[in-house]
Amino acid sequence: MSRRALLLAGGLPPPPDFARALHRPGDLVVAADSGLNLALAAGVPTDLVVGDLDSLQPGLERRFPVQRHPRDKDASDLELALEEAFRRGAREGLVLGALGGRLDHTIFNVVSLLEKALKMGFRVTLLAPGQEVFAAGPGVHPISKKKGWHCSILPLDPRACLSLEGMAYPLHEEWLYRASTRGLSNRVTSLQAQIEVHAGQVLVLLAEA
Repeated sequence: MSRRALLLAGGLPPPPDFARALHRPGDLVVAADSGLNLALAAGVPTDLVVGDLDSLQPGLERRFPVQRHPRDKDASDLELALEEAFRRGAREGLVLGALGGRLDHTIFNVVSLLEKALKMGFRVTLLAPGQEVFAAGPGVHPISKKKGWHCSILPLDPRACLSLEGMAYPLHEEWLYRASTRGLSNRVTSLQAQIEVHAGQVLVLLAEA
């Protein structure tokens, strides 16, 4: 049976209570560099620290298993943490601390990291209070208990074919284009909505109203 991973990034951290509420026994907890600070603040037991450790208080890593990487590398600490969690059997992951903070990091986390996870077969969701972001390929993707939330959908490919149910602006096998804002700011109107991707891959961005 695959494990769920809780990945803690070193970006803008959510409140410790938010992280604590998401953690559940059996989670594989991997901190990407200074994401360890969030784990400590939330009291979440950490299985592994991954990264170059350039943003961590010196000596703090000695208390935990570490996979250390050089500072000059071709992947972010969070990408390396994601790869290691997948290697250890995780097929579902929640990522905290990946939204907000530096814009370049946020864009790469939302676009590049989620697209990579999708290709790996790793269902990853980026979370912050009142925000969820995930990538979706062909298939049906339920949106549960998000009534009233904004829902924006952006194709990762030049275009994607979608059907939407339980939304203010439903679709039936219609094409959205990456170079268009048509998928911006829909609204969830049902406790059980769904997105069905018929062709292509998309980013789904949910924000509490």
